[in-house]
Amino acid sequence: MPILHLIGYLLLVGGAWLFRASYVGWLGPYVFAAAVLLPLVVLLISLPSMMGLKITLLTPKRVIRGSSAKLTVDFVNRRLLPVHSITLHLEIYNRYTGDRSRLNYIFRNLESSRSELPLNTSLCGELECRVLRFECRDALGIFAIRRKGSSTASCTVMPQAAEGDEPVNFEAALKAGTILKPKYGGGFAEDHDLRPYRPGDTANSIHWKLSSKLDEPIVREPLIPENSTIFIVLSRVGEGDRGLEVLRWLSRKLTELDEPHVIVADSLYPVGNEEETDDAVASILSWPLREPCGFDANGARCIFTISAGEVRWQ
Repeated sequence: MPILHLIGYLLLVGGAWLFRASYVGWLGPYVFAAAVLLPLVVLLISLPSMMGLKITLLTPKRVIRGSSAKLTVDFVNRRLLPVHSITLHLEIYNRYTGDRSRLNYIFRNLESSRSELPLNTSLCGELECRVLRFECRDALGIFAIRRKGSSTASCTVMPQAAEGDEPVNFEAALKAGTILKPKYGGGFAEDHDLRPYRPGDTANSIHWKLSSKLDEPIVREPLIPENSTIFIVLSRVGEGDRGLEVLRWLSRKLTELDEPHVIVADSLYPVGNEEETDDAVASILSWPLREPCGFDANGARCIFTISAGEVRWQ
């Protein structure tokens, strides 16, 4: 029982006792009895509201680090008499960094069934918000009932997409490790090789201008990459936000160049568009960063390695 409510109740009982002692009529004992029994009567009336109260948490799915975000608390109470106050005990756990904080909020005289609380978005990671318990007080604020919470909500704080410390020459990086092979069935290709004519080659593949100079048929043979997989490896050195920013930028840049790739972190994440990039980053942020998992680099066309804000390729 709060001290102020206790003092107020004692003053009420004391005033009723003085009224009974100084008033000669029949009303005195009834006033004193009403003052004594008032908290119990109000408790019985408030009990359905206190026991029927439900709390639900709502958060945005994703926000950018440093932006404003709100945790919405919904109070659902279908009873007529509202509760005096609600003390809410929350736990917010960052699954990526491992930070855990516990916050207490007091709501009094709720004018609306919905309240908004600020979310800390200074660090990237999946924020898991959970109601540990809450306390409801009756209409007079004298008696309280403590109840366990069960509502949870999660919000992923995403990094900004930012370029690395040094510019990346994508043309050189993607071509440096490319191994070309003849394209089966022929057709068009950006790269090609010149070789002598062999039986079975089509007339469309003959390089007529060069053939006339060499006095023998020369064929333009289309070539395609034999090793087409591009990997982006997020090393443990890049566990800070800077490494995540570069990862998101690099992956988005490759999708703009129409280059599907695989992000290597705690798992392998195939990426082909911007939405898949964000899904992969969000999945990485849902667990503590570990050493990159193993992958087969034999078929790699290019391997980008992100170490904090630096990008290397091979």
